[in-house]
Amino acid sequence: MLTTNRTYRSSLAVILGLAAISLVFTSCNVSDSSGSGGLEVDEWLINENEVVDGGPGIDGIPSIENPAFATTSSTDDFQDNRRIAALRIGNELRAYPHQILDQHEIVNHQVNGREVTLTFCPLTGTSIGVDREQTGGGLEFGVSGLLFRNNLIMYDRNTGSTWSQMQLRSVGGDFAGTNAETIQVIETTWGQWKEMYPNSGVMTKNTGFNNNYDIFVYGSDYTTNHNSILFPIRNADNRLQRKERVHALLPANANEESDVKAYALNEFGSGISIIRDQFMGEEVLLVGSRDLDLASSFQLETTFEKELELEAVNDELPIVMRDQHGNGWDIFGYALEGPNEGERITAARGYTGYWFALADFYPGIDLYNE
Repeated sequence: MLTTNRTYRSSLAVILGLAAISLVFTSCNVSDSSGSGGLEVDEWLINENEVVDGGPGIDGIPSIENPAFATTSSTDDFQDNRRIAALRIGNELRAYPHQILDQHEIVNHQVNGREVTLTFCPLTGTSIGVDREQTGGGLEFGVSGLLFRNNLIMYDRNTGSTWSQMQLRSVGGDFAGTNAETIQVIETTWGQWKEMYPNSGVMTKNTGFNNNYDIFVYGSDYTTNHNSILFPIRNADNRLQRKERVHALLPANANEESDVKAYALNEFGSGISIIRDQFMGEEVLLVGSRDLDLASSFQLETTFEKELELEAVNDELPIVMRDQHGNGWDIFGYALEGPNEGERITAARGYTGYWFALADFYPGIDLYNE
């Protein structure tokens, strides 16, 4: 199925390789193992001609296994204006700095007893959590070295199946067509996260690799420069600027023809605000802030959830919403105080990323309040 090369390249070599390949942009035949670092896929659920070799090969960008964590309030190793990805499982909160994720992209570990994988694609700006136990059991994700429309293609080391990060599903191999069971991920800046959750855990630079995590692997302006994109865009959409961040809602079994809806973070304004909307005939709620650089979404399924009269609140972080019952809810949808303390609103199937990437993946994407 696969041959794994565990001779890891340095981060600088990886980005130089990606940049060089972006200049020539040649598609690889991934059925030929010599062109894909040993990964063989007989049939893809995505256009094989758009699967490109990013350069580093299988595990050339090494995942982190069982990372070390420190308390957020005790750590001063990261820049306040750089982003983190974060997840919450029960009472366990974990933050993963982009400064580290830029150079590893995948973290396999346990959080509160659950086997989870935190994935990050720097090129599309998408952070997505996967519940490995619920998805298939026995999965161990690595970086394949292949890309589809600028986005990370993961692979499972045990079966060789390939997974599209932004389609949230396996697109080749034994698990082809299997949905990834996602875990809600929140992104914001490190400075903002410290204020919200000073007692949470944060992944440290003690990764087992001798990397410089203070550099900008893709350039200091990659996250804001609308012209800094490594691989060609197939479906350009000028309704928003390319690097504008949007939160997208997706159905299960997402593919290029799926109904997807995007909400620009700029729609949330400077303070915390709430958007109530319909997505695929169901009630949804989004909460976020342009200035705090965060957004999350919820699927209002139960009668209790649908009847909540939620209002945005400011200056009470980590509480961002309050309801008619006196509950205070955080950005993950947990009631931190009130009669329903400990309960959670159902998370929607969604994530945040760059507009150009979502529009390229889903050409029929609906843009809220257009």
